[in-house]
Order: sequence, then structure tokens, then C-alpha cells
Amino acid sequence: MTAIWHFIVKYEFWVLMAIAVGLAIAHEISKDDLLASLSTLVGLTAIVRLAIHPMWKKDEQDEADG
Repeated sequence: MTAIWHFIVKYEFWVLMAIAVGLAIAHEISKDDLLASLSTLVGLTAIVRLAIHPMWKKDEQDEADG
């Protein structure tokens, strides 16, 4: 169970995008609007989590140190 959790944390963006795509496919199959809304919400959450990831702050820290 710990290995699965570490995988999810390490690849958080891709896990969230896979869930969003799965919800989008489920929406196409079932035509349930709730699934479309959830897919959009999870997709936006994945994008925001990627945008605030510390790897983007690496360049800012290098410029401040230099």
C-alpha cells in the first residue's frame, strides 16, 4: 500500500489527468452531466497542482542566489 501511495504522490499530475480522462470517457458513455463536471474539476486541479509545483521555482531561486 505504501508503494502505491508513493507512486500517486510522485506522479500526481498524471494520476489526476488519468482520472479526469476516465471521467470524460464515462460521461461520453453515460451522458451524465455530473461526470463531465467532475472531469473538468479534476483536470483543472491537476493543472493548478502542476503550476504550483516547486520545480518551477527552481529558476527563481537560482536567480536570487546568483
